[in-house]
Amino acid sequence: MKIAKPAKAYRQLLDEFDLDLGLTSSQESALDNGQSILLTDEQLDFIIDQMVVLDGIDEFLVKFSQSILPLSLSLFVINDRLWEMMKRKSHEPEKMLAMSTIPLCAWDKNSEKTSNVKAVKRWQVHPNNLRLSLDKTPSIKIEGEGGDFSGFIEQSQLIARKFGMPESRKTVPNYIFEKLDIEIVLKEAIIETYPQPRDDLDYDFSDHARVYYEHGVAISLPGEYVTLKVGKRKPTKMLGDVYFLLGTRVDENDQPYEGLKVDLWLRALQKRLG
Repeated sequence: MKIAKPAKAYRQLLDEFDLDLGLTSSQESALDNGQSILLTDEQLDFIIDQMVVLDGIDEFLVKFSQSILPLSLSLFVINDRLWEMMKRKSHEPEKMLAMSTIPLCAWDKNSEKTSNVKAVKRWQVHPNNLRLSLDKTPSIKIEGEGGDFSGFIEQSQLIARKFGMPESRKTVPNYIFEKLDIEIVLKEAIIETYPQPRDDLDYDFSDHARVYYEHGVAISLPGEYVTLKVGKRKPTKMLGDVYFLLGTRVDENDQPYEGLKVDLWLRALQKRLG
């Protein structure tokens, strides 16, 4: 848990489940006074152990996976061919772009300003779905709509031309809105909750790194365990190393209980697979 939750979030949890939060005396006092508190990993574990006592942690994870929807995701693939392609970037060629994203994040001329020099527009997250399988070979399947990286394109091909002349030959990443189906076999996965932003990744054309740091998980694994299907194309395995970010956009002011449930689910996932 990275963000303290207001008292009303914990009260909603206690209204729904018969639990002992395992709070310290100072936390109990803060809760009684309507203040926000931050739970430790040990306290989260204590709560989860109570929630899974009847049906087990696998059933808990599957059942409560819907609480983290809709999802944001960023699928980064690291290999020499893609690093060579990144040399075409106008900004930060030393940083890798995501190959698939939810939501669609693309160059938009009208979004260009001093605070957004790359002119990135992030769309809303469309309804999507996650299926978690925890049988002999655990896996995650995600279906949703987002952006598919399709190389680089000149700005002039994305905007209207004036008097038949290209306005700019500057290249930008070309993301196409597509239906995405992703399967991740967690056989050799390394799970990290609340991942710190990486210096070698370009988060500008994906959801904010903050989304994953505050309410997300990073999954690192060989590309052979990741299958991507884009639109009507055939499914393909990834080549190289995959760094997969999965998170939930949460407005802590309007959705504090939703944020608490996401934190509990992420901690349970780490306990089960970490």
